[in-house]
Amino acid sequence: MADFRRWLTVLAVIAVMAFAASAQVGVATGSANSVLACNATAAGTPELRPEGYTELVGDIVISCTGGSPLQIGAAIPTTNIVVYMAPSVPITSRLLGTGGVATASEALLIIDEAGTNETTGAPGYGPQAPQTLCTTAQQQAVGGSQCGAFVGVTGFYQVAVSGPTTTAAAANVYQGKVGDFGSNSVTFYAVPVLPPSTSGVTRVFRITNVRVPVPGGSLTGTLQAIISTSPNQVLPVAGTALNIGVVGPSMSAAVVPVKNAFQQCYAQTNALAANLVFTEGFATGFKTRVVPGGTFNSITGNATGNALYAAEGTNTSPAIQNIPGGLYGGFAANSESGLIFPALTGTIGGTTYTAGLADYGSRLKAVFTNIPAGLTLYISTTSNSVTTTGFVVGGTSVSPYAVLVATNSGEATPDGATFTPIAGTITGADGLPAVALSANSSGVATAVWEVTNANPSAQDVLSFSVYVGYSPSSATATNPYGLPITGLPLGSPVTNASLSYAPEPGGGTFTTANATQGQGPTPRFAIVKAQQGAFLTINLCQTTLLYPFVTGAAGFDTGIAIANTSLDPFGTVNQTGSCKLYGYGVTVAAAGNTNSAPVIAGCDAISNPLPGTNCFPIVPAGQVGTVLASATLPSFQGYVIAVCNFQYAHGYAAVTDLGIRNLWSSYLALELNNAVGTQRTGVFGIESLNQ
Repeated sequence: MADFRRWLTVLAVIAVMAFAASAQVGVATGSANSVLACNATAAGTPELRPEGYTELVGDIVISCTGGSPLQIGAAIPTTNIVVYMAPSVPITSRLLGTGGVATASEALLIIDEAGTNETTGAPGYGPQAPQTLCTTAQQQAVGGSQCGAFVGVTGFYQVAVSGPTTTAAAANVYQGKVGDFGSNSVTFYAVPVLPPSTSGVTRVFRITNVRVPVPGGSLTGTLQAIISTSPNQVLPVAGTALNIGVVGPSMSAAVVPVKNAFQQCYAQTNALAANLVFTEGFATGFKTRVVPGGTFNSITGNATGNALYAAEGTNTSPAIQNIPGGLYGGFAANSESGLIFPALTGTIGGTTYTAGLADYGSRLKAVFTNIPAGLTLYISTTSNSVTTTGFVVGGTSVSPYAVLVATNSGEATPDGATFTPIAGTITGADGLPAVALSANSSGVATAVWEVTNANPSAQDVLSFSVYVGYSPSSATATNPYGLPITGLPLGSPVTNASLSYAPEPGGGTFTTANATQGQGPTPRFAIVKAQQGAFLTINLCQTTLLYPFVTGAAGFDTGIAIANTSLDPFGTVNQTGSCKLYGYGVTVAAAGNTNSAPVIAGCDAISNPLPGTNCFPIVPAGQVGTVLASATLPSFQGYVIAVCNFQYAHGYAAVTDLGIRNLWSSYLALELNNAVGTQRTGVFGIESLNQ
C-alpha cells in the first residue's frame, strides 16, 4: 500500500505540472496586446539546512504577457538577466567550465517550460520543444550570441526559431555564469525575449539549479532573490525581492548507549553497545540523490531506466527529474539533485559532472575516537528503520532507509558513479547486518551511510547500531589479571562518537576555505554544532573494599586479608590480580610529627616488588593475600580503601596490640560500590556499602 500511495503522489505532481504549463502557454485568440508586462514569482520556498553549503533554492519564474508582434524572420531582441542573492551569500552551483569559461555553471534558465511535453500550444515549440542548450561561451561569443533566435510563426502563434528561414525551435536552455557581478550573482546573457503578443499566451522564463551556502555567513533567516535585466525594456522586470528559501532547524543526532557499562573480564562477541540516532531538522532534511525510482523521463515520454540516474537502485519507474517545475511537491522535494540536464556537462579533475545531478544522496557520518587496542568495533550496514528482507534500495517506499557506503574514507563519490552498499559480514545482536571497522593508529574509525529512501511528508529518524567484541586474555607477568584492553581508566567513557552530515571539512574532501566555492562535492556540509557522546564504557573487573579502622602505630598492628573469590562454582571468570591500598589518616613519626598517609601499590604495578613490604601481593583466583600494617603502613592510623583488580574480593581485618597480649578485634571489610562514580559524587549524595 505504501508504494501505491507513493505513486498516487507522483501522478498528482505530474498532473499539477501539466495544469500549470497549460495555464502558462494558454490558447491563442488572435487579438494582440501592445504592452509587454512581466511578473516574477518564486516557484517555491524550500527549507534550507543550516549545515548545507550547496542548498538548492526555489526556482524563479518570470511570466510575461502582451507586447506587439514582431516581424517574421527578424532577430528576437535579447536581454541580460542577473539574479542576486540577498543577504549576499556566494552562489555554490557547480562550476562546469563549459567552453573554456571557468565560471560557467549548472544554473539554468529555461524558456517556456521546454521539455514538459505538454500537448497544448504550438506543436514542437514552447513546452513541446526539446530542451536545447545555449552555453555561456555561446552567449558571450565575440560578435554576438551564437544561439540565434528569430521570429517564426505557426498557426496563431509567433514562435522562436533558430534561423530566419528555418522552423527548428531556437535554443531554450541558457547556462548561467556565476560571479560577474559579485559572488552572490548569476547571469544569463543574450536571452531572447519574444513578446507573447497573442491574448491568452504567456512567455515563461524559469531559473533553476541555483545553490547557496547557509553556514559561515549572514544567511540565518529568509533568502531573497533580486532580479535585474538589461536592457530593461526588452524584459521589464527588476528589483523584485522574492523569497526563495528559508533556513530550517538543524539536524539533531545523539549517541544512545544500550548498556551502561561492560565488564572487561567478560568476553563479548558482537554485543549491542549503542544506537546512533539521526533526526531530520525538518521533513525534507534527508534527501535521496535523485527522485526515488532513479530513472530519467525524457521529453519523448520514454520511461526506460538510465544507468546515470539509476545509481541509487534498480527500480525502473518513471521520474520527473528533468521536467521544469518538477522540484516542488512529491518525491522531488526530497532530492539532492536539481533539474538534471544531461546535455550540459563539465570535466573537472578527470571527472565528468552533469548539470543538476548531485554526487550522492544525503550522507550521515560517525567518527569513533579512542578505540582501545584489543576491541573490535562493529557498525550496522543499514539503518534499523526497515529490516524487511528484499527491501528495494532506491525504491518508492516512504520508509526512511540508509545504507553503509564508506568506512574510514570515501565520503564523496564522483558524479555518475554507482555505489555498491557495503554488505554485512556478521549479524549484530539486534539482527541487523554489520561489519567491523578498522581503527587507525590513533584509535579513530569512520562510518558513512547514504540515505536511499526518505519520506518528504514526515520528520525521519534513522538509527544505526554499534556493537563491540573482545576476549579476556590469560594472565601474564605484564597482564596479571587478564585485561584484554588497555588504556581505559576505571569507568571512564573515553570512547566517543561524533555525528554529522557528510562530507564535512574534517573528512578531507574539501576545506572550510573553499567550502563556498563552486567546486567540490555536492552536497557538502559544515558541522554547525557538536553532536557526540560516549558509545562505550568498559569497567575494569574490580572490587573496592573499605577498612574503616587500620592502625600500625603506638604499639598496635592490623592484619589485612583479601580473598580472591573469582574461583567459585558459579561460572565467574577466573582472574588474577593485586590490590592498591589507599590510606586516609595520619602517619605518626617518632618525634610526634604527622605525615600524609601513604599509598601501597599492588605488586604487579612496581618494578621492585617485595610482597607484604612495599606492595600488596598478587592474589590468584581462589587464594588469599595478606599484609601487616606494621610492615606496609608503619605508624599509620586511619581508614583504608583497597581497590582490587579482580572480581570478587572480600576482606577481613584483625586489630591487635603488639604480641597479641591484651587486645584482639576483627571485622569484615565493607564492599564499596563506586558505580562509575555516580553514587558517590552524583545526585544520590551517598555511597553504597554492602557487607
